[in-house]
Amino acid sequence: MGHPSTENRTPFIFEPLFLTDEVLRPLFVPVVKATFDLKPRGAPVLAEEQVPLMVAGERWDGAETSSPRLEPESAFTKVGTDVVLLGHAHAPKVGTRELLAELHVGPIHKQVRVVGDRTWFKSLGGIGITQPLAFERIPLRYERSFGGWDKSAQDAAKHTFEPRNPLGTGFRAKGSRFEEGLRLPNLESPTEVLKMWGQCPTPTGFGFIEPHWQPRASYAGTYDDAWRKSRSPLLPKDFDRRFLNGAPKDQLVTEYLRGGESVLLAHVAPGGVMGFKLPALAAPRVLAPRARGLDDADLELKLDTVVIDTDAMKLFLVWRGTFTLQREPTELRSIQVTCDGAEGLVPGQPVGPG
Repeated sequence: MGHPSTENRTPFIFEPLFLTDEVLRPLFVPVVKATFDLKPRGAPVLAEEQVPLMVAGERWDGAETSSPRLEPESAFTKVGTDVVLLGHAHAPKVGTRELLAELHVGPIHKQVRVVGDRTWFKSLGGIGITQPLAFERIPLRYERSFGGWDKSAQDAAKHTFEPRNPLGTGFRAKGSRFEEGLRLPNLESPTEVLKMWGQCPTPTGFGFIEPHWQPRASYAGTYDDAWRKSRSPLLPKDFDRRFLNGAPKDQLVTEYLRGGESVLLAHVAPGGVMGFKLPALAAPRVLAPRARGLDDADLELKLDTVVIDTDAMKLFLVWRGTFTLQREPTELRSIQVTCDGAEGLVPGQPVGPG
């Protein structure tokens, strides 16, 4: 028996993933991904081109050393909805040196302080910060947030980094000597502003967090000698499924979004403020009859990823389900994907109220 036939009755992308969980149980993970065009005003509309699943993810500028633009969309589950914003902060007028970029989606309400370029300098025997330069737009990337490496010590063994964001700027280890001209971050939490040399504020941003950055890495579990001797290749017993969510903690909705939630964006696109609602679609369903008298897989998928890209003016919604197989994908005789209310959608058609 070959792989199951698939009937996708939605206008969206469907991918059947066959993965394993923490203890290597075989899983059927159906994933539906929808792409919408954003408008400066009004509701999102179905995009002509439906973007494929990004199984490998994507980095800014395509560079291996850049921060992640898109998280790999191949998790076997997520414990809630990741909400992520990609793009730039846009100054509302000429001469802007500082603003608050805002992301509001359903229960998520987040602000990031965006400041023009600044550096440290010595002043009258003390240490000061230069006045921020005016800007037109600033990338909302972790390279512009607090973090980075401290390689100021002559002994390379003493080089260290900010584990919450090794790609950022402004980090120096406790007790390190002052460096005039060191660049400060452009992105800060409004409640944790960098004011003093040696201060280590929490890195902030709207994008995906790398799996090896803290605090996400702490959920991966303990890979020690005991694990290697008694459990490998299984994941550690203390593996936490929160590791599979890539959004910052304050952009994770643990009850899952359902669609129809209000969205308000400030200073992250030309024109200042954007407002709309997430498409109010029914959750996609996947029906997969199984052979050998096994129970059918009948799943209502969860909306576990929302990506708002104000550079490309795109909205991506990803729904996912998880079903434990007895042995292998050939148990599935066929796969049917439906989404009430979506079958008749056509590109350019608004989805829900604006």
